[in-house]
Amino acid sequence: MGGAADETIFVAVGKSVESSKTTLLWALDNFVGKKICLLHVHRPAHSAAFTDGKFVIYKPKENGVKVSQQDVEMQKINEIFNHYQSFLAEAGVEADKIWIERDDVGKGIVESISSHNIRWLVMGAAANKYYSKNLSTLKSRKAIFVCQNAPEFSHIWFTCNGRLIYTRELRNDSKANEETNTDLRNNEKLEGETIPSLLSVTSLHSETRQLECSMSEPVPQTFEQAYLPIQRSRSEDLDYSFRSFNPLILPQTIEGRSLIQHSAESGKSKLQGRLRSLKSQGSEDATSTSKLRSVSDQEEGTQGLEVHDVHYRLEEALIEVKNSRKKEFEEAIKRWKEEENALDAKQNAKSLEISYAKESNERKELEKELKRKKEELEAVQNQHSGIIKHLHAVQEQNSALENQISKSRSVEGELEEKIVSAVELLIAFKERRDRLRIEHGEAMREVRVLRKSVRMESPSFCGPLILSFTFEEIIQATHSFDQSCKIREGRYGTMYKGTLRHADVAIKMLPFSGSRGALDFQDEVEVLSRVRHPNLVTLIGTCPESYSLVYEYMKNGSLEDRLTCRGKKSPPFLWQTRMLIAAEICSTLIFLHSHEPSIIHGNLKPSNILLDSNFVSKISDLGISRLARKEDPHPHLSSVYKDPEYHATGVLTRESDVYSFGVILLRLITGRSISSVVKDVRCALEMGNFNTVLDVSAGDWPLDEVEQLARVSARCCESNKLDRPDLVSEIWTVLELMRDLAITSASKLHLEESRQAPSHFVCPIYQEVMKDPLIAADGHTYEAEAIRGWLDSGHNTSPMTNLKLEHTDLVPNYALLYAIQEWRQLL
Repeated sequence: MGGAADETIFVAVGKSVESSKTTLLWALDNFVGKKICLLHVHRPAHSAAFTDGKFVIYKPKENGVKVSQQDVEMQKINEIFNHYQSFLAEAGVEADKIWIERDDVGKGIVESISSHNIRWLVMGAAANKYYSKNLSTLKSRKAIFVCQNAPEFSHIWFTCNGRLIYTRELRNDSKANEETNTDLRNNEKLEGETIPSLLSVTSLHSETRQLECSMSEPVPQTFEQAYLPIQRSRSEDLDYSFRSFNPLILPQTIEGRSLIQHSAESGKSKLQGRLRSLKSQGSEDATSTSKLRSVSDQEEGTQGLEVHDVHYRLEEALIEVKNSRKKEFEEAIKRWKEEENALDAKQNAKSLEISYAKESNERKELEKELKRKKEELEAVQNQHSGIIKHLHAVQEQNSALENQISKSRSVEGELEEKIVSAVELLIAFKERRDRLRIEHGEAMREVRVLRKSVRMESPSFCGPLILSFTFEEIIQATHSFDQSCKIREGRYGTMYKGTLRHADVAIKMLPFSGSRGALDFQDEVEVLSRVRHPNLVTLIGTCPESYSLVYEYMKNGSLEDRLTCRGKKSPPFLWQTRMLIAAEICSTLIFLHSHEPSIIHGNLKPSNILLDSNFVSKISDLGISRLARKEDPHPHLSSVYKDPEYHATGVLTRESDVYSFGVILLRLITGRSISSVVKDVRCALEMGNFNTVLDVSAGDWPLDEVEQLARVSARCCESNKLDRPDLVSEIWTVLELMRDLAITSASKLHLEESRQAPSHFVCPIYQEVMKDPLIAADGHTYEAEAIRGWLDSGHNTSPMTNLKLEHTDLVPNYALLYAIQEWRQLL
């Protein structure tokens, strides 16, 4: 790390951020402003990829499995550092990172201290679970090993659970060496005699120890085992790996090490014997000094020569070792570069293979596209040949038509003569026609007189406006009143869905009342049948035997279903549709109230407002309370849509319908339940936050206009009927403005598709826009499938008039078909 390591605080961290968090926080708190570097010793899953602390570079061709294992280990290390980087980023600290891969974590830390010249290190003294206030010694084996074996230039702090437990201060042995040398020189002076220089022996002893250490090291056999860069990150330069490289530990071949090792071993054995003798001599006490001096004098010559000779031979061996290792280092570098080049070549080859596969796939796609284009060209050519043949046929037909024209011209003269005679006949026919018209007028007058007299003599509730059904038809239409056919059930009877004469209908079964006569029932039905409006459910017929009414079937259910989103096929309405429905209800009430005497509905609520296939609203159950003749035993518990004054007096008025209509308007605007809608709207209007009660599912409301409508609707719900607004002058004025806005907005949003179908586009039987219109003998147009099913079932009468058909021939209505197609294209 160079000089940067002197200013860097290294923190030893493990795999888990949680276990090392306290150590890292202690370092951040106590070394503010210092550079932080994370030190991690990774224990591999398969340590065979590392040998004696040296990273092994495997060749891909020989051992591809280990390379993939190396990638896995690298991924694990990167994930560990990513966790620590995220933790430090939260603290606003940036840190470097180094790591080494070892089986023993303690040895890895010591080796990292030596390799990177780490001066300042913080590590854990024990696991956090062993922490206590009295903890003052190291508990972890790794901490004890590092404390005992770390280089003496390193200052190490050992912490546990965020507390400093022990500090190993750095030590300088230069002073100790100087004291030792001083003691030896003083001993020489005290001896007073010349003995072999202990300083020379000491120097020789140190060189011998150095050689012993170098000889005792295992001699690596390959470059990969000798090459020990501490793996840091893939982005670091190659130069850093060689800064920590020791040229004295270069690999040797088996042949190159024999001579050096032999000479070193022989010198080593002689030096060891000599050193043992010197050590034994140095251990004698002061009383044997004279004896040591005499022995030294005798052996001085011999020993001096031997030591000088061994020293000289050792120096030559060291020089040869250095030169040999330097040469092999250069060869190892060369081999390493060749291996690197081989790896690059393999990667290039792999990328070329990927490119070739990609180009092959593209070529196949192009070939498929070319084949498809050829097939299309062949199809176009075949079509062209067919057109040419058709052209020849047309030319032949043209020549034939020219021949027919020439013949027609010859016939034309003959026809002119016939026309003159036909004109004379036509004049005669006109005179006869005029005469017949006069006779026909007189006959029609007689018929009208006869019909009038018949009505006066025997009044019938089943006039030309409604049909009469038998009880057997009702049972067959409802499948014997099957529960699956039931639509709803209320106080005034049960509604069933059925099929009568190939048309879907709704059958209302009124509750039976023995006190009610059949004549009264017929009179009430006759009155109801004469009340017709586009937004009133049409009364098709009745069954006097079962006291049931037959209405047209409304496919889209009731307004209550839409407001409560009941069922999977009931999405909420947009505000444009809601305002159109409100305008339709209001116009219907104005129509009923304008009669003399006024017709009061009396039971207006969302469940009685039905929607047809085009989402046009129609009011149902008109006059049903008069037909059912069923008194309400608990008027105070009846529908909340009813006028409060009706609960007190039992009398229905026009203002009663206004009250019910006001509640329906508030539900259309807010979409809220009936229990709190009036109270919520009044509170929002008073507080000035009306937009909080709007139904946001209906889209973007026009706020000013809808707030004005809400205020009028809230007035409709006043308890006193005199405080309620007028239906025509006040309510309709506001609703008409909202209706115009809804129509304009709906046209922009293409929402009028379900509401703008002209009535003559709709089949009278299916009540849907026709796809294949056919004209029957009664002059009405029907969907082909519907009218054919009607005739195939044995009917010979008109579905509309119930009169007998003159014939069963069906004629296509092409004009109506083209009009329907153009209308669909405009949507």
